[in-house]
Amino acid sequence: MRAFSAILLAGPLALTSLAQTQNALDFDGTGDEVTVPNASALIANSAAFSITCWVNPNSTSTPYPNFDAFAGFRDDIGADFYLLQVAPANTLEGRLKNSLGVDHTITYPGLLLNTWQHLALVYDGSQLVLYQNGVQVSSIPATGTIISTTGAFRMGNLVFQNVNFDMNGQLDEVSLWNTALTAQQVDCIAQSGINVATPGLQLYYKMDQGVAGGNNTTITALTDAMGNGDGTFTGFTLTGAGSNFVGGATLGTTINEQICPGGSYTFDGQVLTQPGSYTATYTTGGTCDSIVTLVLGFTTVNTNLIQSGNNLVSQAVGAQYQWLDCGNGYAEIPGATAPTYQYTTSGSYAVEVTQNGCLDTSACVTVSTVGLAEQNAGPVLAVYPDPVENELWVELDAQEANITVLDAAGRVVSAQRAQGRRNRLAADALAPGMYFLRVESDGRLGVVRFVKR
Repeated sequence: MRAFSAILLAGPLALTSLAQTQNALDFDGTGDEVTVPNASALIANSAAFSITCWVNPNSTSTPYPNFDAFAGFRDDIGADFYLLQVAPANTLEGRLKNSLGVDHTITYPGLLLNTWQHLALVYDGSQLVLYQNGVQVSSIPATGTIISTTGAFRMGNLVFQNVNFDMNGQLDEVSLWNTALTAQQVDCIAQSGINVATPGLQLYYKMDQGVAGGNNTTITALTDAMGNGDGTFTGFTLTGAGSNFVGGATLGTTINEQICPGGSYTFDGQVLTQPGSYTATYTTGGTCDSIVTLVLGFTTVNTNLIQSGNNLVSQAVGAQYQWLDCGNGYAEIPGATAPTYQYTTSGSYAVEVTQNGCLDTSACVTVSTVGLAEQNAGPVLAVYPDPVENELWVELDAQEANITVLDAAGRVVSAQRAQGRRNRLAADALAPGMYFLRVESDGRLGVVRFVKR
């Protein structure tokens, strides 16, 4: 079997990980949440802080109390910093309540429903800024700090006066910073991913655990890539299409490639032989990483054969063909490059098919019937001279018949209708070698071998 392989070469960046495509965490709107106790200590007394996340909100009607919380802190006393979907459903709210209990609330009426988007809420000590997909969409003046060290960082729920704002949708790539991200940093993160070595990064939940839609019940916590606080699951089934790890947002650059049967694709040093989605993360030295997602498909080649009489027929359409003699080390049969191969001797044959840019070989088909050269003469009474040089005479026992000359590869060289019982065939144009004369008349078949000298 022959196949092609392909290589994707790395650039000047260093490969740090290679895995299945990114996952996200699905919240079903009925009690799913992740909590990180005492996480406010990570931003307490900081002059600036930020939250970023990818979100796919599924709620299309959100009248109070059916708000959907994405991520952040909320105690309604002096430690609020969060992102929340309010009413109407396309409205995004961000809030800072400082240690003095002063609210700074920012809203944006452009939240996209049932669509992955990147959000960031940034506080720099004087302004509260909201970003969507790397672009600033709103800002207001804001002041103050958070001094509480006991506030829980929540994902998928915030509690207001004993009312739960349960999220219906998916979260991915949630991060908390004790610095104010710049506009350039937010845009870079939205386009690529987060470099865990960036100063100020306190919590980072990639959500890439488990198998999307699989049985993930053995996973007991949401991993923090920074090691500062794994999240505790509440309410998740962690199995099936919802309330579980699911397919996540696609970050960075996506490459779509195909793999041929029996072939391979080299993706930064790893030889891939199975279709699927793979991601490679490169460290750039800045706030964001460069992420490449490879979507590797499988190109099919139709290698099916059927036998029809003395013909083997490839079922591939719009392809190139080369028939092979399996009994002779898969040797190519000279000139046998048509979809149909008319065999003349018993044996085992296969076809090599090039289709959709890929090459594959069929299984060998053993022809167990008597070879054409060994069949009886049927309506043929005589063929002469043999060997022949210029003219071949064919005598028949019938007035009407179809006469076909085949070469040793089973290809049709000439065909004509009989002109009575005695027929002359021109042989001067034939190349020296062995040929078969095939005669059909009234349902009878005769095949006689002759040699051109």
